[in-house]
Amino acid sequence: MKETVPEKLHFHRYEFKYLLSGARRDAVLSALERRMERDAHSAADGSYWVRSMYFDTVDFAYHREKESGLHYRYKFRIRSYGAGTKSPVFLELKGKYDNLVFKHRQNLAAEGLAEALEAGTGAMCDFVTGSGQCSDVGLHFAADCFRRRLSPSLVVDYRRAAFENRANLDFRATMDSDARAWRARRNGAPTGIPREISPFFSILEIKFRYRMPSWFHKLVQNMNLVRISFSKFHRAGEMLWMNDASARLNRMVERGQNWPL
Repeated sequence: MKETVPEKLHFHRYEFKYLLSGARRDAVLSALERRMERDAHSAADGSYWVRSMYFDTVDFAYHREKESGLHYRYKFRIRSYGAGTKSPVFLELKGKYDNLVFKHRQNLAAEGLAEALEAGTGAMCDFVTGSGQCSDVGLHFAADCFRRRLSPSLVVDYRRAAFENRANLDFRATMDSDARAWRARRNGAPTGIPREISPFFSILEIKFRYRMPSWFHKLVQNMNLVRISFSKFHRAGEMLWMNDASARLNRMVERGQNWPL
């Protein structure tokens, strides 16, 4: 995988998701291979690893806003691709307004990020806003860090096969597999026992701003693909923080300890 990704920082689009396994997953991948090209940043095997580190409040406000289905909601995450200090890293504000998904990015330096996270709210906000590439995303993040007392909550890793059509950049498709999640330490590093988010299924996601291509619409009909609502962030939060006695204990002990100001 190359060390950079396209410098597109702002997205407004629709995102449809489907859970696939076995022969159905293989058939969809085959159709995508025939109609589209692999993402230019894919490794030799046609995929790459994605890591998302999510922030939340002590009482999981972002998680609960997703769960309640608010028409307008958002969350912050740090997203990286591949491994090593030279891999691209972004601070992302991702949200939804009715059915339209928006995502705004700010480039971050990988070097010094873990130290800023470890040091707490003030240091992290200085790291984000002190960058020469600081944008409205960084300013919004800094305001929420102090106003809502954000801190690292979850780390989610998965392998992504991404497809694009360079003649129609409006449409993109991804197939995510091997998705697993951890609780996040204060410095954003994963901790505890990882949990598989979708152990028996891959997650197909199509992304478009104006319309779904007719060939994909026919594929959905012919294969009886059923669109679902599925959030890695919400699913991981349910498994790691909400659902059992150990999760509740971790919630009381770990989430009660905010970042120092």
